[in-house]
Amino acid sequence: MQVYLALDIGKTRTGIAKSDHMGLIIKPLKTVKSDELIQELQELEKEYSFERFIIGKPVNIAQGNKDALNMVENKAKEILRAYPKIEQEFINESFTSKEAEAAIKSKGIHLSKDNKALIDAYAAAIILEEYWDS
Repeated sequence: MQVYLALDIGKTRTGIAKSDHMGLIIKPLKTVKSDELIQELQELEKEYSFERFIIGKPVNIAQGNKDALNMVENKAKEILRAYPKIEQEFINESFTSKEAEAAIKSKGIHLSKDNKALIDAYAAAIILEEYWDS
């Protein structure tokens, strides 16, 4: 099995998580500025041989997430142009940020403005976990 990258794409930041080669371990990697995502993926490509992007998609449009959905879809198209041979799959990312925040706090980590970006990387890990569980 190859490495899968999960992306929790936001307007400002994108959380990135990855699987190991065996598909057993999911690791939150980092959070990057969303407008620098393609450059970061190019750096990660040098280190990992990934074969699939699992992208969190806000599907709760009834609550006014249409702009967020369009933004994620546009970023996914940009990723596809940069990586036409790497498959993309989408999964509902509703509530992953809240789950990530709870998981971080359960580890005794206090969230502040200096480390709030941890939530995005952990949310990406939850996206990948939910993908494997589905």
